Amino acid sequence: MDHEVQRYDERTVIIRQGLHTNFEAPFLYLLLGTERALLLDTGTGHVPLRPLVEGLLDGQQLVVAHTHAHGDHVGGDAEFAEAIVPIPTEVVGWTAPEVAAFFGLSEWPEGVAQFDLGDRVLDIIPIPGHHASHIAVYDRATRLLFTGDTVYPGRLYVADWAAFRASVSRLARFVAAGNPVEWVLGAHIELTTRPGEDYPMGATEHPDEHELRLAPAVLAELDAVLGAEPERIVRDHFIVYPV
Repeated sequence: MDHEVQRYDERTVIIRQGLHTNFEAPFLYLLLGTERALLLDTGTGHVPLRPLVEGLLDGQQLVVAHTHAHGDHVGGDAEFAEAIVPIPTEVVGWTAPEVAAFFGLSEWPEGVAQFDLGDRVLDIIPIPGHHASHIAVYDRATRLLFTGDTVYPGRLYVADWAAFRASVSRLARFVAAGNPVEWVLGAHIELTTRPGEDYPMGATEHPDEHELRLAPAVLAELDAVLGAEPERIVRDHFIVYPV
């Protein structure tokens, strides 16, 4: 299959692009409200995505947003930007100003904005560091925190160390302030079940793969181990890579 589809619940769909289509095998998320649906990321663009997404909707307007603008997260955007799209669709821009303007984040990167899908409110949290326009999305209904390439069981590539540290701390404070998190869900799996062991770059097979879900304690751990200076850090559930 080009995509693996798993329903977390009736309104939350986890979509993974197949490893055989691209080694990045990104995870995409479709969050369904009564009025709008949010598709978070569109994958690499190597395989059709729109027919799958349309089949999961029930009359909602579709908003296509991104955790950030790297190619394996925006590669399928063209499918949703075409004039022939049969459902009302809006694709959010890729830059930090475009993301901030769409969600109403007037204090980027410090603010938190609310985005209502209809009986389902999401919190949008700017978290630059891996990428300048990176966001996290917190779903109050499921208590899931979607973190893209900032926190996941794999290699956390850090382009701006100071911004990354600040963003991870911002996420940790958000949780500590009374926003309970059941699971942290990122955009990739690059680790095996053996603590701190990753697959070779470009691997298209993942035997003994780490599970996608991370406990919120992993976010707190990441916040605690990030020092002032860039360094490679290997932990059981992530590896930090300064770039």
